[in-house]
Amino acid sequence: AQACGIDRFRLTRAFKAAFGLAPHAYLIQLRLARARRLLAQGQTPAEVAVALGFADQSHLGRWFRRAYQLTPADYRRRCSNLPD
Repeated sequence: AQACGIDRFRLTRAFKAAFGLAPHAYLIQLRLARARRLLAQGQTPAEVAVALGFADQSHLGRWFRRAYQLTPADYRRRCSNLPD
């Protein structure tokens, strides 16, 4: 917002109008897409949570279940056939 010279609320409204999502929702969407890739490569949910800046593994799990209706461990198991 400072770089654009406008207040953060105006920037948020413009971002939402342009991308259809609030900036935080867009950021979470990007992090979850990256989480899927890392889990498919065999990383543990705890490693993925730390790498992507989630507060902890359960925080990643809540967002992941909300978006994909399965846990990160289930996704990892289905994609990589690696045990937890």
